[in-house]
Amino acid sequence: MKRCILITSILLTVPFLFASISPQKVTLSITTAVPEYLVHGFLIDSAAATIVSEASVDDAFSQDGVNLTYAIRTNTTSNLVVSATLTPFIKLGDDTSTVGIASLSVESIEKVPVSGSYKLLDVLPSFQGMRMYSYTLRVKANQADVASATAGAYESTLSIDIASN
Repeated sequence: MKRCILITSILLTVPFLFASISPQKVTLSITTAVPEYLVHGFLIDSAAATIVSEASVDDAFSQDGVNLTYAIRTNTTSNLVVSATLTPFIKLGDDTSTVGIASLSVESIEKVPVSGSYKLLDVLPSFQGMRMYSYTLRVKANQADVASATAGAYESTLSIDIASN
């Protein structure tokens, strides 16, 4: 009986000893995505390409106005629409004294406000990958208002919004 069990055990294991080992192919799918990146603001250091969300400019009552460099850094290929609102200059501490805005221009093209908002730019990115676009904005104060303004510090706020189109 022991002999029978031993022979049966041997007969059952022999086919496995001669079976060919065939490893299965394994695959791994590696996927990722490049996230959309969009930063816009005022370019304060063109060499370092530093874009900030807030900036201050002095001597805004100059007859030539004041120049600001607006920049967009993005890797999107979507069309972008840039719009802005611009408040009159208001005397700090006395909100009844104001100096109006004579003009707002982008790259020397004067923009006209519609319902209090300026459409500044249509940006049509034409390159793949990260890219920076920069534009010169010029704000001019109404010089007749400046001539009749009372002494003091004045402030105007330029708020810029960007949207995908």
